[in-house]
Amino acid sequence: MVPPLRLVSAAIWQTIQQRHVMDYGMLEEFVTMVTEMVPELLNLRQRAQLILGLRARLVLELCRSKPITDLQTIQPHLDRIQTLTPLWGTQATDAEVGLSESNFLGLVQTLLKDPDEREHFFQDVFPVEFGPSYDAAIQNLMWQFLSRLEKLLPMSNFQQASSLLGDVPSVLEECVESVSHPQQLKTLLQYHRDLGPLDNHALCLPPVERVVIATEVEKEGKSMDVKEREEGMDSRSAECEKNKRSSVSEEEAEDADQVRARDAEYETVM
Repeated sequence: MVPPLRLVSAAIWQTIQQRHVMDYGMLEEFVTMVTEMVPELLNLRQRAQLILGLRARLVLELCRSKPITDLQTIQPHLDRIQTLTPLWGTQATDAEVGLSESNFLGLVQTLLKDPDEREHFFQDVFPVEFGPSYDAAIQNLMWQFLSRLEKLLPMSNFQQASSLLGDVPSVLEECVESVSHPQQLKTLLQYHRDLGPLDNHALCLPPVERVVIATEVEKEGKSMDVKEREEGMDSRSAECEKNKRSSVSEEEAEDADQVRARDAEYETVM
C-alpha cells in the first residue's frame, strides 16, 4: 500500500510533468499548507517562487481560454494572489519566476478589458515570458519541494508511485482530498519530521572535483587489482618453474647415482 501523502506527491508530479495548468490552484494550496507546517522544505525565495508561480500561471491560462473568461470567474484567483502579498517582495528579484503584485494584477485587468492587447500579449509576450523556461522553473521548484517531502516519507518514492496512477485530474483531486484535514496532516508530517531532521545539502550534487577524484581512485583500484593479479600469476608461474627445475635436478642426480653405482659394480667384477 502507498501512503496517501505519497499518492498526493505522485499526482502533483504527474500534473506538473503533463502541465495540467487548470489544476495548479490545488497544487498551490497544497504547497502553501505543507510549507507552513514544515518550513524547511523550501527556503523563503523558493517557496514564494513556487506558490506565486503556480497561481499566476493558472490566472494567465484562464485569461487565454476561449471564450474569454469573465472577471467574476478570475476574481477568486486574484483575491488568492492578494492574500499572498507578503510573498511578492521575497521573490521579486528572481528572473525566472518574478512578477510584482501590482503589475500582475494590472496586466490581468488589461487582458480582460482590451482584446487587442490580449491578442498581442499571448502571441508575442506570453511565449517568451511564460513559455518553456517558466514551465521548467516551476517544474524544478516542484521537484525540490517533492524531493524534500520525500525524505519525510517511507516506502516507494513519488516517481514510482506516479507510474501507478491513471487519469491525472481526477486522481489529483481525490488524493488531495484524502489529506485535506490540516490538523491530521500536520500531525503526520510532524511525526516523520521528528524521526530525523532533513539534510539541508540533500539536493546538492557532489562537487566536480570529488567526482573526478572518486573516478580516478576507482580506476586506480581496478588497475591495482589487475596488477596484483598479474604479479600473483607471475609469482605462481615462477614458483612452478622453480619446482619443475628442482624436480628435474633431483631426477638427474638420482640417475647419476645409479650410473656411478653400476660403474662401481663393473669395476669390482673386473
